Amino acid sequence: MKSSFLRAGLALLCGVILSACGGSNGSLALSGTVQYTATPSSGLVLVNKGNGDKVTLTTGQTSFVFGKLLGTDEKFDVQVETNPTGAVCTLTENTGSASYYTVYRVAVVCTINPYVLGGTVKGLSGTGLVLANGTDSTAVLPPATAGADVAFRFPITVANAALYGVTVLSQPTGQTCSVSSTLNPGTMPSADQLGLVVNCANNTSSTSN
Repeated sequence: MKSSFLRAGLALLCGVILSACGGSNGSLALSGTVQYTATPSSGLVLVNKGNGDKVTLTTGQTSFVFGKLLGTDEKFDVQVETNPTGAVCTLTENTGSASYYTVYRVAVVCTINPYVLGGTVKGLSGTGLVLANGTDSTAVLPPATAGADVAFRFPITVANAALYGVTVLSQPTGQTCSVSSTLNPGTMPSADQLGLVVNCANNTSSTSN
């Protein structure tokens, strides 16, 4: 009987030692924060390569906790397994030995990919056309060849999933232009948006006898 109690005591002691030395019965929750440079997107998956544990973040989630607890001095190595849609994430304080001071300091910064917004102007013949997207604007000159389409691009890129809305800030001489509503306003996809269309027509004047 004594030997049974002795074996049980030794087993308990071994469990405590393993926990203190990084065994599987740890008590430290590996966690951290996420910062986005623009509108958050979905799809971020982090993995602790030290034990294979993974965590998937929802759209806009700014903190995370891995499910498997770590023991003191257990090695951890947090990496991005999958970047969120239209963004690239980097990590700091993401590797080390688990302790009360290290497991809560993992930091993730996700930079939303910037894309070009633009399209085509049709029927432009006059000078002075200026298009705007918020505070960003671009002037569009008439084509060298009469009747040809003219491509335009805004100088400031737009973040993935950000809203845009193109308007005519200044009309060209002798013409009226309007932005097609097919893609405008809209949400920036995870690629350049160059499909906007601006239609220009000559102004008509009427005379009465």
